[in-house]
Formats: sequence, C-alpha cells, structure tokens
Amino acid sequence: MSCSGTGSLSSPGASGRRPGTSCGGALRSLRAVRGVRLRCGEECGLRGAQLEEAVMERADCLLSCERLRLGEPTLYRLTQDTEKTFHKGAPYNYLQLAHYRLEELDEAAAAAYTFYVRNPHHEQIHGDVTRYRTMKGVEERSFRDLEEPPYKALFAQALPLLSQERPTTAVLRLEESLSSFLSTLHDCRTLCEGLREHENETHRDFPEVIAEYYSQVLQCKQRCALEVSLTPGQKRSTQDVLVSHLQLLQRGYSQLGAWESAAQIARSLLLFYPRNETLLESLRGYEQKLQRKSEIRARENIASYVRQALSEKKLLYYVMENLGIDFQDPDLWTPEEIIPESLRERIRAERAAAEEAGGLLPYEEVTVTLTPRQMNGTSRVTLDGVLTDEECEALLGLVQEAEASGEAMKRRRSPHTAHEQIQGLTVLQALQMVSSGSVDRHRAHFLYHATERARVLAQSYFEAGTLHFSYSQLVCRSAIAGEQEGRSDFSHPVHADNCILDPEEKECWREPPAYIHRDYSGMLYLNDDFQGGDLLFTEMDGTVSAEVRPRCGRLVLFSSGGENAHGVRAVTRGRRCAITLWFTGSAEHAEQERIKARRIVTGEVSKAKEAEDKPARIGRETSRTTTSGNEGTEKPSGRQQRRRVARKIRDEL
Repeated sequence: MSCSGTGSLSSPGASGRRPGTSCGGALRSLRAVRGVRLRCGEECGLRGAQLEEAVMERADCLLSCERLRLGEPTLYRLTQDTEKTFHKGAPYNYLQLAHYRLEELDEAAAAAYTFYVRNPHHEQIHGDVTRYRTMKGVEERSFRDLEEPPYKALFAQALPLLSQERPTTAVLRLEESLSSFLSTLHDCRTLCEGLREHENETHRDFPEVIAEYYSQVLQCKQRCALEVSLTPGQKRSTQDVLVSHLQLLQRGYSQLGAWESAAQIARSLLLFYPRNETLLESLRGYEQKLQRKSEIRARENIASYVRQALSEKKLLYYVMENLGIDFQDPDLWTPEEIIPESLRERIRAERAAAEEAGGLLPYEEVTVTLTPRQMNGTSRVTLDGVLTDEECEALLGLVQEAEASGEAMKRRRSPHTAHEQIQGLTVLQALQMVSSGSVDRHRAHFLYHATERARVLAQSYFEAGTLHFSYSQLVCRSAIAGEQEGRSDFSHPVHADNCILDPEEKECWREPPAYIHRDYSGMLYLNDDFQGGDLLFTEMDGTVSAEVRPRCGRLVLFSSGGENAHGVRAVTRGRRCAITLWFTGSAEHAEQERIKARRIVTGEVSKAKEAEDKPARIGRETSRTTTSGNEGTEKPSGRQQRRRVARKIRDEL
C-alpha cells in the first residue's frame, strides 16, 4: 500500500510503469481494506455476558474475518505515519503530476484540488492549482474533491432550494443527504475497531490494556460525528451537521404543511436539546395544526444514535474520572448531568480555552491581538500584522491614483450621515484601470492579494472550510470641513451583515432583503491618522460590548449574524480607509466579479512568465516556480513547500 514518487515534473516516472500506477493502486488497496473491515464489522456482533468477554470475542471475530479475506495483518496493517499520509491526501499530489504527463488535464486538476483542500497552505500545490486555472481545456468543474462524501453535495443543493421556496425538492435532497450522512457516520464508527500499529509498546497488565483499548475505540466513535462533518484542513466544525440536517428538514416540512413529519423532526431535535424553548413551542404549534396531541416519536435511527452516544460518553467520563484516561467530548449538546461533578469545571474551562484559541494562523507575522473573550463576544477576533506599513502605503497610493484618474473613487455624500463623504473601489475596478494606465499594476494586483490573505485568515481562524468572496471593496470615509466634535450620529449605524436587526424584539431576522448567504465579515484597516471612526460591537439591545481602534494591518473578523451587530463611530477629522470583506461558504453565491478579477491576475501572471521566464509569486502562499526543458509554461511547479523567511511588497507581485 505504498505510494512513492516525486513532486517534481522534471523527475522521470517509475521505469517501465504507467505514471501514477503505485499511487492509484495504493488508494484502491486502502478502499479494499476498508471495505473488508466494514463487512467484518457487520458480521461480528457483540456477544458474551460480560464486557470483557464481549470485547474479546468480537476482537477474535474481527481478526479471523480480516485474515480470511486479507491474509496476515502484516500485509495490510497501516502504521500511524502511513495513516497520516493518506489522511492528508498525499497520493493525490503525485497523481496530479502523473495525469498531467498523460495530458489528462481534467483528472490532473481534480487530483491537485483534492490535495489542495487538505493542504490549503502548501505552497507548491497552491501554485499548481493556480496554473491549472490558466490552462486550456480545464473548466471550473474540474476543481472537485475526489474524496468528498456524497452527503455534502446533496446538502449544498438543498440549502438554496429552501431559500427559493422549493420545499418539496429541498426535503427530498435533505432526506437523501441525511441518509448518506448517517451511513458515512456508521462506517466511520465501524472502522474504529480492529488492528492498529502501536509504537514503543511496553508490557502492561491485561485489564489495563483492555481498558485503554476499549476507551480508544469509544473515543474514536465519539469523534466520528465531528470528523465526518469536517471540511478537510479543519480542526473543528462550525456546525453540527446532523443537527443542521434536522433543523432544515423541520423547516422544509413546515413549509410543506406536513405537520406530522415536522413534529417527528422536532422530537428528534429535542433528543439533543430537550429544554430548547423554540423547539418546544414549535412542537406545540404542530399539535395545534393537527388538532390533537401528537403521538409521534423521534425517528428511531436518530434516537438509537443518541442513546448509543450517551452510553459511550458515560463510560468515557467514568474512565476519565477514575482511570485518568483523558477524553475530549466533541459535542456541545452533551447534557451536563452525565458529566461527573468533579470534572464539570475542568471541562467548562477546556471548552472556553478551545473557543479562544481558534484555528492555526498560516502566517508567522500575524498575531491575535484581541480574542473573542477580550472582545466580549463569540466568533469575533482582532488580528495584527496582516499588512506591513509599506503595504498599507501602497494601497493608500492606489486610492490616490484612482481618485486622481477620475475613473473611480469619486467622493459622494455618505448614505449614512450628512457630515461625511464616502469613496469605494472594488478589486475588479482597480485591475481594469491598469490597462488604461490610470493606476500602478503592482498596487492593483496587491489589492487582490491582500483580500486573498484576509480570506485565508478567516478560513484558518474560524476553521470554516472553503470560503468564497460575497463582496469586497476598498472604502474611504472622510469628514467634511475639518473637526466635527460633539456629533451623535454614526459613520455607519449599528447593523448585522446577514440578517435584519430588531432591537425591540432582541432578534435578528434572517430573511430578504438581508444578505442571508453571508457567513463571515471582515475589516482590514490601512491607516489610523484620523479622528473617530472606531469599530464597535453591540448586544441585540444596542449596548456596546467592544470597541476596536483601526490601525495599519489590523484585521477584524467576525461571523455575520446578529451575535456580531456592529457599527462605526463618526469620523470627525481626516480620512479613514479600510478594505471591507464579506465571505460565504456557498459557492453558488460567490461574487462573479471575483472570478473575473482572478482571471485577470492569473492570466497576466502566465503572460509575464512567458515573457520574462521568471518566477511568479502569487500571494504569500505561491511557491517560486521554474521551468525546465520544453515542458511549457502552463505546467504545475511540482516543487516542494518552502517556508517563507521574509516578506516584502514585491513578494506579492
């Protein structure tokens, strides 16, 4: 099950073999082994009156079943390092090079993208995917994840259908997606058992070995709901996918007037959140519609899963309390009463610390200045070091050039206050102005890369999977006629970005005309030489919970809902410039201007490579690329990831 090769196109393939054969064979072998283990897991039920007896008999059954179909364990057992290699999708990096050499560009782009989504900060693969986008014969559909579970596509298809008020089709997609998700979850839990390679194993007492093995199996099963939900590269999911399926199904059945089905889903959701007043009220409403007390129970497959999960949690908390074996509960819905009282404070503190930490940031220069707790909220963070002083000056220079050209950045009265003027410049506008000579090409391109940098940071910190631009714009707000002390109005009134704020009801209604598809928002600041203009966050009732002072290179990121209602204090002197950013997880709602801007940037990079035969550096993630022989300029770089040691504005260009 080995997959050896080289990441460089200039290296020859294995002698006498079709390129990529070993990697393709390794992936097929892995699927075959998993298939056998799943079948053996189904055949070997739990038998025995005592727990120890049941564990031993099942282990013997699994081993015998696997030996019968696969041979001795040494032929198929994976080491921890090999499992990590497959988990990170390394074979797909070699496969993309093999497909490229065979001129199978659609397959090459798909393999490259599959590796990319698992390693989004890998410099070589970032450059390769960028180059595939410039090649003839490679379409947008080529960039697909070959390992993506079927439920994800079905779930993504259902979301817009509900918004478009097409509940019948949406419910069918959601039911199919839920069935696929539960099947994937079942397979993951089954694969938790079986042989594993243990390094540095020492002699221990038999009961200790059984306790540790069984607790590892249970912990693996508990993590499955999380791991199946994760987008590759995430450490934790921003949503419970099983609960999300049920919530959307309840909404769909309500739109259809299928009150019994809606009641069944509501009862299923109450298994996770039994004291949720909204769910209880919804259930009472369904019973009124039915004109009788609903006799319908929760779905049995959901109830069975919850019973099993809670049973496993009780055992794991027991071993955590009494045997000192650590357990990190992946679920937020776990009822506190099953957690031993002696552990509750510790677990609360660990969850709070995990929430504060956020995801790993891909740039060494970027630091967390204000955590969610320091900002008195959730899903909000302040980062510094995103731009250098030199980079801020370059973007402010772009503002001056665009303003002087008369083509863009025209000052107009702010729609929010009579005391300020506002200017705006989109990324596409800046790039299109390059051809007329109105603005500097390097500065326009850097605006594109600066926004990409912010997108990568939002993905990384919130571990949100792939985010797309919903909209972005460089905006400057200027005070009219000098100082304006004593103003009580706002430069931008308090609002939320994906829902309609209702302070009286303390609600935020996620419905049109709000941009309900927006998931995360950001502000990347370019200067601080002005008066006023602080960003503020408020509670639903308008109480200010946090304020952030703009400064060069400071990026404030936050989720776009009512939990992060925000506004901008009056700019009373000078000009405040920032890049405003909105992101969506929905590819369907991705900004079309962004696609055009990307084509301009990647197209010009390709032409520059042909003309100058010099490495093109696309953002901080792109590797240095060289060509050799007559392979051409469109090919993937095939070079290994290298750590960046310095950063200048020219590196982005």
